[in-house]
This record gives sequence, C-alpha cells and structure tokens, in this order.
Amino acid sequence: MSAEDGDGADRVALELDVVLRLISSLARTDPGRRAVLLVFPASDEASVRALLEETSEVWSFRIRHGRLPLAGVEDLDGAIATIESGAFGPEDFRPVLSVARAAAAVRRALDHADSPKLVERRERLPQFEELVRQAQKIFASDGTIRDDASPELASVRGRLRRRRNEVARNLEKLVDQRREYLGDAVVVLRNDRYCLPVLSSARARVPGMVHDRSGSGQTVFVEPMEVIEANNDLAMLAGEERREVERLLTGFGRLVLAAAPDLASAVEDLAALDALEAKVEFGDLVDGRVPEISDDGEWILRGARHPLLDARLGTLRKRVLGESREGREAVPLDLTLTREQRMLVVSGPNAGGKTVVLKTAGLLSLLAQSGIPVPVDAGTRIPIFRSIRTEIGDAQAILSDRSTFSSSMETLASILDESAPGTLALVDEIGGATDPEEGSALAVAFLEEYLARGGRSIVTTHLSAIKNFAAGREDSLTAAMEFDEATGRPNYRLHPGLSGRSRALSVARERGLPSTVLDRAVEILGDAWRRREERETEAEAAIERLRLAESEVAREREDLRRGAEKLANEKEEVSRARARLREEGLAGFEKARQELSRRVAEQLQAIRDDVSRRSETSAAKLVAEAEEAMAEEPALVEARAEEQARSRDLEEGGRARIRGMKMEGTIVSLDGEGAWLEVGGKRMRVPRTQLEPAGGDRDGRGRPAERDGRKKRSEKPRPAVRGRTGVEPEEPAPAGSAGGPVREVNLIGRRLDEAIDELEKALDEALVAGAALRVIHGHGTGRLRDGIREHLRTHRNVASARAADPREGGNGATMVELR
Repeated sequence: MSAEDGDGADRVALELDVVLRLISSLARTDPGRRAVLLVFPASDEASVRALLEETSEVWSFRIRHGRLPLAGVEDLDGAIATIESGAFGPEDFRPVLSVARAAAAVRRALDHADSPKLVERRERLPQFEELVRQAQKIFASDGTIRDDASPELASVRGRLRRRRNEVARNLEKLVDQRREYLGDAVVVLRNDRYCLPVLSSARARVPGMVHDRSGSGQTVFVEPMEVIEANNDLAMLAGEERREVERLLTGFGRLVLAAAPDLASAVEDLAALDALEAKVEFGDLVDGRVPEISDDGEWILRGARHPLLDARLGTLRKRVLGESREGREAVPLDLTLTREQRMLVVSGPNAGGKTVVLKTAGLLSLLAQSGIPVPVDAGTRIPIFRSIRTEIGDAQAILSDRSTFSSSMETLASILDESAPGTLALVDEIGGATDPEEGSALAVAFLEEYLARGGRSIVTTHLSAIKNFAAGREDSLTAAMEFDEATGRPNYRLHPGLSGRSRALSVARERGLPSTVLDRAVEILGDAWRRREERETEAEAAIERLRLAESEVAREREDLRRGAEKLANEKEEVSRARARLREEGLAGFEKARQELSRRVAEQLQAIRDDVSRRSETSAAKLVAEAEEAMAEEPALVEARAEEQARSRDLEEGGRARIRGMKMEGTIVSLDGEGAWLEVGGKRMRVPRTQLEPAGGDRDGRGRPAERDGRKKRSEKPRPAVRGRTGVEPEEPAPAGSAGGPVREVNLIGRRLDEAIDELEKALDEALVAGAALRVIHGHGTGRLRDGIREHLRTHRNVASARAADPREGGNGATMVELR
C-alpha cells in the first residue's frame, strides 16, 4: 500500500493511527512502542500472509511458553554517542549490557520455537557472548567495577583499604585526645582528604591544614598534621585506582563500539518482537483472531466490532486516549460480499450506524494487512487491497475558499484516477451536499466509471436514485440499517438485500418537532410515499421475524446438542456401573470358591482322620458334589470369556486401561499372563486379565463393538489462520484426545496460589481418567490467566495448552491436552 494510500487523510479517516496508539501502549519497551506506531499495511498477498503468519506463531508461542524476556531493552543511540566521546563512566554501559543480555535471554527462550518465522527471528538475533563475558569480569551486579576486574586493580584497592584503615585509626585517636575542641566527634571527607570538624574558637589547638568552613562559620575542617602523609598516600593510590578503572573501561568501550552495528540490529529485532507481542495482547483483549485471507475476492465479516466502540477496550481507551464517555457495547457487524459483488450501498436513518459500517470494514482491512488480529468471529475472510481511499466527513476548507461539495469532488476525482482492480473506495453520503437531483446523477456516473475500472466500493447514501441504481446491478448489493419504529431509534444492525429508508420523519419526531409539522410533511409526500413506506415496513418486519426464527432454531439446535451429550454421558455411566457390578460379582464368586475349597479340604481331612466315617462316605462322591457346587454360574462364565477376549485384543505399543480403574497407559511388553504398562512415565506390572484395550467403541456391556474390518482414517482439519492460537482448524475439534472426554475446573475468584493447588488436583484426576481438561479462569485483569498458563507451560504432564474457542469460553478459559 503506497504512502499516499495508507497514510495521511485515509489513515486518519479510518482511525488506524488511533488504534495503533492503543496497541503501542501494550508494548513493554520504548523501542517496541515506537515500532508499533510505525506499523504500515502491506499491499501484496505474500507480504500480508507473512505478517499474519508471524503474528499467529507469536500467539501460539505465548500460549505455550509465555512472554519473551524483553525487560531492559532501550535505545542505545545516546549511550553509544557517550562512549564514542570518551567521557563515560560505568553507568553508561548499563543500557548496552541490558540489550546484550536481553538478546541472549530471548534467543534461549526461542529455542523452544518450532515455527519458521520465530526460528528465523532467533537465528537473526546477534550474539554478544564475548561482550557479556568481559562485562561479567569487569562489572559487579550493581554496575560498579569489581575489585578483581584486573590484578592491578585488586592490588591497588587492597592497599587503599589498608591505608584507609590506618588513617581511620589515627584519626580516632586524635578524636579521643582533642574531643573538647571538636564541633562533632566524627571524621569527615573534604576535597578527598580526611579531616576533623574543629570549633573555630579552638582552631589553634589542632595543628593542620584548613580545607573548608561550615556555613555558620562555627566549624572549620582541619586536616591534622599527623595524617597529612597518609592522606597523600591515599590520594596517590586513588589516582592509580582511577587510571586502572579508566584503562578497563576504555578497553571495554572499544568492544562496545566494535559491536555497535550488531547492538543496533538487536534493538531493532527485539523491538519488532515486542511489537508482535503487543499485537497479540491486543487480539486477546478484543477476543479477536488472525483473520483468514480471501484469495478469491470473497469478503465475509462475522461479528465484526470497531475497536474504538468495543466495550472490551473501554479501560484501555480511558488510559491511553483519555476517553471520558461511557461507551456501550458495539453491535457486531455481519456482512458477506461475493467475488462478483463489488459494490455495497448502505442506506438508513441518520445516526443509524451507516458510517460505522463503512469505517469498520475499512479499518479491519488495514489492521489485517498490518498483521494485527481483528475483533471478529470465526468464518471471517478478508480480501487484500493494494489501495484503500476514503471520502468521509465534512471536508469543507474555509480558508482555502472550498465548500464541502468542492472538496468532496476533488477527493472523488483523485480516487477515480487511482481506481483499478484491487482498490477500495469508501465514500460516505455520496452525492450529498448539493442539489439531490444533480448529486444523484454525479454519484451514479462516478460509481459506473469506478466499477468499470475494476475497483470495489462501499458507499452510504440517502438518495433513492443511487439505491435504485445499485439494486438494478448484478455486481452490487444494497443493505439497510435496522430501525425500531416503536422506540424511534436505530438498532445498528445491517440487513443486506433491503433498501433503507432515511426515517427523517421518525428522527424528527424523536427530536421534538411538532406533530402539526410532521402531519403536514406526510400530506406533502402523498399517497405513493405512504404506500412505499408500508411495503418497506412489512418487508423489514418479515426479515425481523426470520431473524428471530433463526435464533430460535439455533437455540433449539443447541438444546438438542446438550441433550445428546447428556444422554451419551448417562449411557457411559450405565456402562461403567454394569462393569463395576460385574467385577464385584466376580470378586464375590471368587471368594465363595475359596471358602468352598477350604470347607472341602476340611471335610477330606476329617474323612482321613475318621476311619469309620471314611468307610461310610466316598471321598470321590464328596469331591464330585463339591465340584458341582463350585460350577460357575452363566454370568461368571460369560464374564471370564469376555475377560479372555479382552486379553487377546492387547498388543505391544497399544493403549490399555486397568479394568475397574480410570488409569490408562501404553503397553510396553506382553509375556505369558502378565504385561508391563507405562502410565504417566512410570512402569507397572499388571496381570493380562486385568487389562482391556483403551479407546474404541464398546457396547453397553463393556465389550468391544463390532467393526467393519477397516480403520477409519482420521481426517486432519484444514488449517485456517485464526486468533487465539495462531493456526487452528476452521471447525474446532473436540477438546479431548481423539474426541475423548473433557474434565473441567473453575478457578474464577481464586488467588493464584490457591488456583495452582486446585489445578494440580484437576490435572491428576484428568491424567488418571485419560481426559483433556478445560480450565476456567475468566478474563479479569489477566493475572490469574497468565499465571495459570505459565504454570501449564512448564508442567511435565501437559502436552499443549491453548486459549479456548468462543464456544468453549474464549480467552476466559484454557484447553489442556495431557501427555
């Protein structure tokens, strides 16, 4: 997008610079804030896709690994200039070292990145290993010069300390000896010489050199004769120390100047990363997403909100822009233009939202082409424009002797000169500010020519001739802003396919114009106007009924989905209960078998001990009776058959669960009657009969359901560029692994430490159950959300964590997949 297209009046009219100010306030460094303000929309498809892809990668990286360590990054121009001048001290190197250390920290953080753009960013960041290593040798943590920065400095500072101790002891003795002559019993430093504060009246009592006098004149600062030589030695040692420090700093300054180009490059790269994170933060705040780019010219906006009207940004606007008015929630804009529909004509009442529609469409295109997430819902597709021109607002220039109409015509002429395929014209109240008949003719002629040259346009109007012109063209679409006749107020909803009415009489009535005037206006307009108004009112009422019916159908569909989900859960619970009862029955049968075996053994022993009884009772008969008593009931036979069948379905490398428990793991090996199962990184020995294959469909009795002999290949969702997690499927997949179960934990209102404890319990339960986890933390200030995501990022059992889709809770929840 050329400078004259995307900059100047058009950017101002669409308020892009104001939105960039909001985004820049979310950056954490001054260079990052400036980088945001310099953001410029790209105009070719490859560049736009690259910008959006990088934003998606940063968004995904932030969810998994948190923010980048950018603290301490600042401009180095002033520091480098000071070092070049030679008049520098240790403090002048602080910003240089901050940038060098931040670059190293960001490189380490990006070691976790596996996406191409971030890997490229990491490789491009300069390394300052030698600079940092030398700095560690020279500077202490507080920025001062280390005592052991060099052997020479260590030696001279050691001698300085010893000499100072000697001087201090000597002066302490003098203080004790001449205390009555001193204004205060302390040792002071004047002109880098140790002195005593002597009363002026006792000056002659303390021989030495006077270095200073107090403001009141009551005290003079005397260097006693006894310490003059020691002070001379200290001065010489201090000079040696100063020269050695200067030598060390000069050498380090040469290293810094040699690395100056790389340092400047590092500041630029780190600022760009800070700007990218600010874009992502903006996307989070507006519950937005990285939009899909339309490559076929289709233009779809779903739930689009203007950032300067979105209530989610109310606090930010007050802080950055000083906004004082209490805004209301913007009505989301839904709009679809096919590839063939190259013009949208929006009509409706004054203050009904026509200009907001025009500005929202234009601004979101500029944001998307700048690589910035936009406040829209899933399904949004935005085409790329190489030029976006505007004619919005009162262009009257009194000092240049130009009327509103004159300025408008100049702008339209300029727009027409640049018109071509890939251009977009946004014109508010086209054909206005002059005679309606002539203005309509000019507007129609302009639009005919503009469309003939291949451009695309959105215009607003009250003029019937322009609405009729658009209604008669196959490449155009008319749309009307909704109006509530009962309240006399607009609803700010856009109805495609309708020709909106200006509602001048309704607005006039709402603003207090007398009914006598309004009734006379209706008489003047005549019966034809009245009939047209009735037809259009009926059409709008029909559309409203259709909209309500669609909402009701959607609500019923959601109720059915919830009912089906509840039924599936109940079915699963019944299946688990039956399995539990079967297992309890098996345990009871086994206990009865053991008891009967014990009793049989006792009887046999009694027979052997009792000869007379042995002769009367046949042991063989007794055993036969016992075996008959111990014969398994049909349910037990069936259960053991199922148990053996499940054991045969096991295979190494497959997933299995321990029967009767929610614990699930991977089969490491099978041998004989046992198996080694790996669960949560730990191995355990389990009898094969206690295992059953995990996953797959099972019938109501817990048995594997019949299969058609073919494994269904899982279809990988086609990726679409979105907000929360960067690249996501167009239709979000179920949160659980392979569509598995999802557990949920609500942490809203908890302190972070309490939330972490509760989260750990929920993770343990989800891990045992083999389920995914939905963590509800709400929006709030973001502190709880960021703390939870940071904890999940480093958790050994968490495979991934992402912001929930809108139907799952949006950025107020986090979906967690477990390893």
